[in-house]
This record gives sequence, structure tokens and C-alpha cells, in this order.
Amino acid sequence: MKKWNPILGILLLITFTSCQEQPNTHKLITNEPKESELIGKYTFKSQSIDSSIEYFENENGEVVKPTIIIKSNNEFEIKNIPYFKGFPPKYSGLISEKGKWQKDVLGAIDVGEKENLEHWGIHFIEMRKELKGAGLMNKKDPYDLVFTFGDPDQGEVMIFKKE
Repeated sequence: MKKWNPILGILLLITFTSCQEQPNTHKLITNEPKESELIGKYTFKSQSIDSSIEYFENENGEVVKPTIIIKSNNEFEIKNIPYFKGFPPKYSGLISEKGKWQKDVLGAIDVGEKENLEHWGIHFIEMRKELKGAGLMNKKDPYDLVFTFGDPDQGEVMIFKKE
């Protein structure tokens, strides 16, 4: 019978507990999009934060389709967006808001080179911190919006598809 090697055990533990790459990283936009490509209506596609939630109901018990409208005058309107807050994120109801938006760099993607790639998104200036930044996905227009919650490596996201 072979003896247990504690060094091998520690290396295996580190391997299985270290951070993994965010599941949607390969879809994030790294080239600056035109503002005109961002204008439009985005509808709820999916969320991976709480698998027990299959649909969303407003305060009257009616099933709603969450939407985001990005306007050309740099204003936005969000209707019945699921609000997940905390760490780990928990569903806290639906919100509807209006405000200003701007195209912005939301972060960097480590590609193993000397320089990281910037990824682009929409910054919702007046929104609550959990919904302030939505990354842009797909390599060309029409883009999808992705909100990331909690630890980005866990893949807890909410995705909106452009109509």
C-alpha cells in the first residue's frame, strides 16, 4: 500500500479550489462598439443566479417580461428587472427605473499576454450598484447584455437579448 503524499494532496486541493475563468468571458466585447449599435430594446433571456425562479411576477401576480430600453439621447428605461443583491446574491423583487447611460470599459480580460484586453459595456449611471454595469456579449451587433452577480468566476449572470 502506498503512503499518502501530503504535498500532492495540497497541490490537488489548490487545483480544485482556485478560481476558474468566468464562463462568458469568451463572448465579451473587446472592441469598442458604436453607440448607435447599442440603441434598442433588450428583453430578458435567462438568469443563472437562482434556478428555482422560472418566471417573474409583478406585485399584482402577473407574469412580466423584464426589459431594458436604451435610447439615443443617452437615457435608459428599465422595466420589471429582477434585482439580486448581497453575497451570495438573493432575489429581492423587481425594479423599474429611468436614468442616463454611457458606453464604458467595464473591466479587463486576462488573455495570458503582457496586456489585458478591455471589455466594453453599458454603465447605467443612476442604477443600484448590482445593476450599474452590463457587459456586452457577442462579437458583433446585435449585442446581448450580461449582468454579473457575486463572484464572477461562479457564472451567476442575468442575460438580456437585443430585439
